[in-house]
Order: sequence, then structure tokens, then C-alpha cells
Amino acid sequence: MPMTIRRALSTTISSATLAFTLALAAPAAAQVGPSEGWGMEATDVEPDETFTYGQLSNGMKYAIRQNDTPDGAASLRLHFDFGSFGEADNEQGLAHFIEHMAFNGTTNVPEGEMIPLLERLGLAFGPDTNAYTSFDETVYMLDVPNATEYGLEVALFLLRETASEIQFAPEAVDREREILVSERRTRDSAGLRNFRDLFDFRIPGTRYNTRFPIGTDEILREAPAERLRDLYYRFYRPENATLVAVGDFDVAEMESMIEARFGNWQGRGDADVIPPLGDVDFDRGTEFDTFVDPAISEGVSIFQLRPYTDPADTVATRTESQLRDIANTIVGRRITRISNQEDSPILGGGTGFTDDEGVADFAVMSVSTRDGEWEAGLGIAEQELRRALQYGFTQSELDYVLTQIDSSLRRSVAQAEARDNRQLAMAIVNVAAENDFVTDPEWRYEFFQQIRPQLTVAAVNAAFTEMWSQGEPLVRVTAKELEGGTEAVAAVYNASTTLAVAEPEDVEVSAFAYDDWGTPGMIVADSMIDDLGIRTVTFANNVRLNIKQTDFEPGRVRFNVNMDGGGFALDGMNSTAASIYLQIASQVGGLGQHSFDEITELLAGQQVSTGIGAGTDTFSSGGVTTPDDLAMQMKVSAAYLTDIGLRPEADARFDAVIDAVWNQLESNPAQVFSLRSSEQVVDSPYTEFPTRDDLAAVDREVLRDAVLAAAASGAIEIGIVGDIDPDAAIAAVAQSFGALSERNVGFSEFADKRVVTLRDLSGEGVNDYTHTGQADQALVGSIWRTRDDSDFREDMGLTLLSGLVRLKGLETLREELAATYSPSVSNSTSSDYVDVGTLSLSAVVDPAQADEVRAIITRLASELRSEAVSEDFLLRARQPVLENIRQSRENNGFWLGVASDAQSEADRLDRVRQQIAVLESWTPAQLQELARTYLAPDRRADTRILFAGDDASGE
Repeated sequence: MPMTIRRALSTTISSATLAFTLALAAPAAAQVGPSEGWGMEATDVEPDETFTYGQLSNGMKYAIRQNDTPDGAASLRLHFDFGSFGEADNEQGLAHFIEHMAFNGTTNVPEGEMIPLLERLGLAFGPDTNAYTSFDETVYMLDVPNATEYGLEVALFLLRETASEIQFAPEAVDREREILVSERRTRDSAGLRNFRDLFDFRIPGTRYNTRFPIGTDEILREAPAERLRDLYYRFYRPENATLVAVGDFDVAEMESMIEARFGNWQGRGDADVIPPLGDVDFDRGTEFDTFVDPAISEGVSIFQLRPYTDPADTVATRTESQLRDIANTIVGRRITRISNQEDSPILGGGTGFTDDEGVADFAVMSVSTRDGEWEAGLGIAEQELRRALQYGFTQSELDYVLTQIDSSLRRSVAQAEARDNRQLAMAIVNVAAENDFVTDPEWRYEFFQQIRPQLTVAAVNAAFTEMWSQGEPLVRVTAKELEGGTEAVAAVYNASTTLAVAEPEDVEVSAFAYDDWGTPGMIVADSMIDDLGIRTVTFANNVRLNIKQTDFEPGRVRFNVNMDGGGFALDGMNSTAASIYLQIASQVGGLGQHSFDEITELLAGQQVSTGIGAGTDTFSSGGVTTPDDLAMQMKVSAAYLTDIGLRPEADARFDAVIDAVWNQLESNPAQVFSLRSSEQVVDSPYTEFPTRDDLAAVDREVLRDAVLAAAASGAIEIGIVGDIDPDAAIAAVAQSFGALSERNVGFSEFADKRVVTLRDLSGEGVNDYTHTGQADQALVGSIWRTRDDSDFREDMGLTLLSGLVRLKGLETLREELAATYSPSVSNSTSSDYVDVGTLSLSAVVDPAQADEVRAIITRLASELRSEAVSEDFLLRARQPVLENIRQSRENNGFWLGVASDAQSEADRLDRVRQQIAVLESWTPAQLQELARTYLAPDRRADTRILFAGDDASGE
């Protein structure tokens, strides 16, 4: 289980120390291929030659790749082949503890200086500075937004400090203990308990059961600093390390920098090895297990185990894997068809073949069920698995999957240059300690074409049969309630095995009913917003189209279609509940002329998004497609917006999903806070989160009629951004949306619905809520009512103010009190409602600290009101925002947000032009005034969320 960690610190690293450390030199390294240099057996698989692989004389491996997505940035990863598996009994949780201590003082970076240094370079505390510890690896991640020589030197310097220079000062270790306990508390959920129980059942007696990375409170609170240092020295060694660097830099220069920085690194003391992970009994008979928890998603699984293998990465093993993947995809499609039926007891599922690394390989059939439907789900899982083994697969099923694979691989080739630094860096991290290669998309496509003649029905059937040829069934059920325990599960399973299964039937595929929309629309206006590169087009029927051609993502096109309506148009029903329904169920509900299963078959091989969503005042369709598929995408989106089906199967999917997640939402205090925030400052049916009864009361047919009524003449505006010829985009829209009947020119104002009642926040009380999760979890938070986004300068000021609150929260709640693993800050200024906006700070804490944390949050706001922050403090808050803006300007997602309403909201385009200048114009004194205005006591609502069994008064 990954443990993501952040660390906020406060002072500045001395320039003398930095200059001295950056000047360190080291011996040169020899450049080698991954098989030779990384100790891997050379095979007939061709590694991706765009990576430069090497190994230093001390044994540290590295991989480097030039990449300019995004431009001027880089991603660095330091991978250690060490995780919680390496811990002794009295070290449980200390691998993760070491990860925390990397940010708590090293030889050349005193405690409190590392993260501020990174923030000044523009690395946000969270998205850009990260780390995780799992069973078998620890990975440190830095995403450098401004990959100058200085920025890269600092990043490598800090990673080198992490590799060998962590100090483990006893007082720093002591300060960090409760933060680790807080993280354990935050992560303790039904999902984690289910994970533990699963390992206890599937692979009992192994280190997977006793070495969960989060550790134990007893060891985290009592382990001396010397014990952490000893574990660090045993495993943080160059022979266990791999450095990955991907970004907009010269490869040779980066290689020299790595050599200079890490070449003189030597391990300290004696090296250690990971102990044996334990043995599994592969001769077990059929066994059964249950996990019951009110907050768990219900489902069933059937496992069959075999001895663990780690074969070399060869063409032969990849061919075997491809055959298994095809079989599993077909089974998944069969399960999906069942889940899409009206009143289906299941949500989805499928088969797979994977492993508990180092211990066992296993085949698995898993099915997610509706609440209370585990018996039906288990019958479906057992019978569909047996049907596939008994009768195999059909040619039409194979043809569908081969078409999907072929088109997916072709897209990967076309979109190869769209892969960003993080994707490419993590691709190497994922194989750093594995017996596998990273390959080029073009090689994978050519490989598929070469083996395609071998991918026959007979071969796929044989591969699937072999998958399930070893081991006896291990059957497991998760449920909110289950009477009879494992005996009840055994009875259901055994009864299912006695029922005969029939041979599968092929699905008939009809012609696409929405291919011809009539006479293509005529253009009546066509102009260019030159400085933003957006072409605006209006068709004779008043449909508006905005296009921005870019080269940021070769082979990809992003789109968004907004149609007048949304929650404001759903009169007579709970609009928020109905909007949630559309988001979850509209895809499965299909179209007037096609079920969702038919749509899936008809769109085989194409990258086309389905379904619609509902915002406050628009219905929308959006997603990612390709230049070749854009014309079909526009037809499908037009069909969903103007002839949505919302067939009965939509009800089944919606009810099942809500049943599955509702208890999970209520069991998580952070989720409760998020869902209940708006109602504490605003009184409006459009902003209040619906109750479970509201969700259950959504009338599918009334909702469909409301969408169709809006579609009759509602205004439509379309944004298309990416690797597309503007004329091709115009033609695609002309043949679909442009051919619709005449639309309204503008979007509805809904003026009366945009004015809401603002609650009186002048009282001193606390809004108390409860959660159903762990008793040792409480959430304390404050929500300040701010304003809408009509004043752009103030909107940007609130962005900076929320950054200051974040830094203050980290320094107080985490560093000063050690009350929480990571406080959460949220800022939102509404474009939908007049004078509505919120800024919030919250933290999941020990219930005994609830009142103290509330007092600190109050003090934090008071400090920001009473005294201006320093220029350096503001720099740390602002610089990551500015670097994020710079990178976003080379991101199609950002430009789609601009282009989507470039005609209807033309007056807001100046915000794009002015954003950086406005952010840079704010001074500490001005932000203090903003804090006085909006972080005032009479604009604050305090929240306390305690375990449902506790006294909400805190007494």
C-alpha cells in the first residue's frame, strides 16, 4: 500500500552550504543497455532505445530520457529496492518512517529547510514533491517545473541528501512520531482492513500479513532513532538504488550531473538482504472466507493459486500474456453485459492472472455486487467462469478484442510524443527491480502484428484453461451483512456448481442509427482570436464551435460540448440528485435507438466517449478522442444529448453504485466534511448535498424528459482542442450538431436561481456531524465564506490566500502540534451563484485533540489578519502557482477550459491574458487586508465530525 508523504518546513538553506554541496565531483560511469547494465538477461524483446541506461561504479543504476512534455520541465525519481518487507519484527513501520525523516534534516539541509527550498523553485507541496513506501520499494519523486541547470542541480542535490545523508536526530524523530500515527489513523479504513483479511486468507503465514507499510503505533511511538538509522544504513545503498530522470534537458549533461552527484556515494556498514517472504500451501483444498463491514463494497472472488514464477521478459512470455489478456477481456465483456441488464444483481467484474510477488501466482474471478446480492453474484461468478472453461470463446468475441487491441496500439504509436515526464519516469520505476523491459509503442504494435496469426480461438481457449489448471478454488465474499458465515458461502457456491451452463451466444450488431444527421450545417460566422489562437465558428442553427489547434498531445483531441440546461433546468426534482444520476447512469442507459452493449460493439476500435453530465446550468459531453474518430465522437455526443435513452438498466446501475459507496462516504470524516461544507454557509436546494432518500427518489423517465426538453432548442457551444485540422473539426461538427434544428442564440440566464440565501455565521457554535468509520478519527475544520469570481483580481488573491493558509496549516497542525498527517485546504469562488465562495482548512485528528486543533485554526486565521506575511513566505505560496500556470499553457486540458465558452463568455478571456500579472501584483500587505475581509470570525463556520458512537459535544 503506497504511503504518500509531504513535509512542510520553514527556513532558507544557506547559499554557502548549497554551493559547497553542488560542487562535489565524482568518478565517471559507463553507459550500458538495460540488460547489461542492470543485470538483466538479454532477450528477444527490444528495450525502448529512447532511454539512456547506465550504472555507476558503486552499483547505482540510472535511466535518462529527453522529453519536452511539458516544455521546460523534468521529473526525477529515486527508487530503492527496499520496503516494509525488509523490516525486522521490531522495525514494523520504520521503512515508511525513514521516508518521513528524509524531510527532517540531512547533513547539508537542516531540519525545516528542504520543502521551502523546493517551493521557492516552484514545486508545489503535494503534486511536485512526493514519496511513497510499499512492501518492496521506496520511491522519492520530484517534478521540477523549471528545469534550468540550477533547478536540476538542486533537485539532484536533495535526492543525494536523501540517499545517504539523513541525520535521524532524536528530537526530530520524536517530533515526527505522532505524524506517523496520525497517518495510520487517517488510513485506517474498511478498505485497509479488508486488504489485510484478504492476505490472511489467500497467502497466510507470509510477510505480506505482518509487514504492512503503515506499521504499528507501538513501534512508531517507541523505536529509538538508532534503530531507524541502522535500517537506513542496511538498505539505502547505491546497489539498491535506481535514479530516473526524464525531461527537457540534454541527456549527456544530465548523465554528467548524475555521475558528479552520486558517483562517490558508498554504503555504510554491512548490507542486508530481504528475508524470505514465506511459503504458501499450494495443496490446499477448496476454502471459503468472509469479510463483513458496514462500509465495505460488496463482492465475490474466486482464486486459484500456483507457485510463483518470474520469467524473463521474452517474446514467448509476452505472447502467452497476450493470450491470457484476450481471454480475460472477453470474460470481462460477458460480465459487463450481465451487469448492464435491467435489475442486474452485479456491477461488473472479470478474470485476471497476476501474483503476490515472490510468493504465489494466481488466477482470479471477481464480481462486484449490489448490496445484499452476494449470493446471486457468487452464482454468476462461478457459472460464467465454468462456462468459459467448458465452452471457450467465439470468433466474434475474439474479433472484437483484436480490433480493440489493434486500435489501442495504433493510438499509442500516434500519441507516443504526448506522454509526459511523469508517465515516462514511472514506466522505468515500475520495472526498476523487475525482470522486465520498457518498450517503445511502435515496437509493441509491430510485435502484435507479428503474433496476430497465433491469436486464434483455440490458442485463447488453451491459455484460459491453463490459467485455471492449478490449485483449488479459494472463495471469498465481502458484504455489509452476511448471516451464516463461511458455511453459507460454501452452500451457495456448492449449489451453483451443480447447475448446468449453456454455450454462449454471439451478440448481433446492428447498424449505427445516428450516422446520418441530415444536411450539414452552414457556417454564418468564422473569425480568429489571434493572441489566444482560438478559431470561433457559428453555424446557421446557432450552434457555436471554438477550435484551438495545438501540438502538445500528438494524436489526441480533447472536446467539450455544453448544452443549455443542467441542474437549473431540472425543476420538480432534487437537481443535485438528478445530476449525480446522470453522471453515474447515463452511459449505461444508452440511447433511444441503442442499448449500451450495442453502442460498445458498434464503436469497437474507436476512442469515443459516451454518456453525459449535468453542471449547474448546462448538460455536457466531453472527453478525449483522436483526429480520425472525432467525426464519430460528435455524432455520439449529439445522440446522447438529444436522444438520451436512460433505459431501465440505468436505474440498476445507479442504485447499485449508490448502495456501494454511500456507507463508504459516511464512514470517512473527510468525505462527510466535503459533502456538508456548502450547506454550512449557503441555504439553497441547488448547493445542498442530497440525502440517501433524495438519491433513491430520482425518477428516470422524468429526468430523461427534462433532458430531451432542453435539447429541443437549447443553446449549444463546443470546444475542440488538440492535434486536429480546424477544417476537419468544423466538418465533424457540421455533420452532427450543425445539422440540428435551430437553437437559441444564448444560454439561459437563470438569474433568479443564482441568488441564494447566505447563512448568518456570526454565532460561536460548532456544526456537529458524525461518521461511521473508526472511533479514533475526528475531523475539525473551519469554512470561511468568501465571494464569487466576478472580481478577477480578488479571485486570484484568494488563490494566494489559500496558499498562505496551507503553509500556515502545515507549520501549525503538522509541525507544531503533530496533530495530523496532512491538513486539507480548499478554495472555491463560484461562477454560478452570486457572492458565493468558500475557503476551508480541515484535518483528521485524534478526537482528544479536537478542541486544541480548532483553537489553532482560529489562531492561524487571526495571525494572517493581524500581520502581513514575509516576502519569502508569499514567494513559497505563489511560485508553485505561477509555475503551474506556465505549464498549463502547454496543456490541452487548460485550453479546452478556455475554448469551451470562448464565444458565450468572451468577456472572461482577458483573465487568461492577465492571470500571471495579477498574481504577481499582490503584496503581503494586500493579502493581509484580504484576510481581514474574508478570514473574519463572522464569516467562519466551524465543523466537528466525530465517530457516530461518540458524544458530539466532545465531553
